[in-house]
Amino acid sequence: MQAWQKIQIGIASTLICLGIASGVMGQKKQANYDAELNKQQTILTQKKKQLSSIQADNENMLLDKKQNANNQATSESIRQVMLNRAIKTRAVNVAKALFNYTDASDYLKRQNKVSVLLDKKATVDPALFPKINLGQLKGQKIAGDYYSCATTNSIEDADGNVPVFLKVHYGTYLNNKLIATPTEGFQLTYNTKSGQFTSLKSVGKFAEDTGKNE
Repeated sequence: MQAWQKIQIGIASTLICLGIASGVMGQKKQANYDAELNKQQTILTQKKKQLSSIQADNENMLLDKKQNANNQATSESIRQVMLNRAIKTRAVNVAKALFNYTDASDYLKRQNKVSVLLDKKATVDPALFPKINLGQLKGQKIAGDYYSCATTNSIEDADGNVPVFLKVHYGTYLNNKLIATPTEGFQLTYNTKSGQFTSLKSVGKFAEDTGKNE
C-alpha cells in the first residue's frame, strides 16, 4: 500500500471518529435539553395547579362572604318584620282598651286596662283619663267603640327604644246614638328589651270621618 493511500485511510478514519464523537456529543446535549424541558414543564404544570387552587379558594371565600352578607340582611329583614308585628299587636290592644267601653263605669276602668299593657314605669299622658262625676251622668249612657288603627315605626335607637305613631279611628255614643267618629293620633315608645310600651301620649284628633270603617 502506498503512502498517500495510507494517509487517505488515516484521514477517513479520523473523520469517521470525529463524526461519531460529534454524534454522541449531540445526542448527549439533546438528551440534557429534553430532560431540562421536561423538568420545566413539570414545574409549570405544578404552578398552574397551585394557581388554580388559590383562585378556587379566593372564589369560595368571596362566595362565603356574599352568602354571610345575604344571610345577615335576611335576618335583619325578618327581625324587622317580627318587630313591626309585635308593635302592631300591642298597639291594637292599647287602642281597644282606650276606646272600647259600654258605660260610664267601664269608661273609668280604661286606665287600669291600659296600664297592664304598658311598662310599670311608663310615662302616660294624664289627659287620656279625665275624671268624671258619675252623678252628672245620671240617666245618660255613654259608650265607645274601637274601629281600626294604623301604626308607623321609626328606627330603633341604641337603648332598644322605637318611636311609634298610632292612629286610631273610633266611635262615641250617647244613649245608644252615635254622636262622633273621630280619628286620634298617639305617640308611643316601644322598648325591644322589655317588649312593652314605655310612654303614651295623645297628639290630638284629626278631621272626623263620616261613618264607621268596614
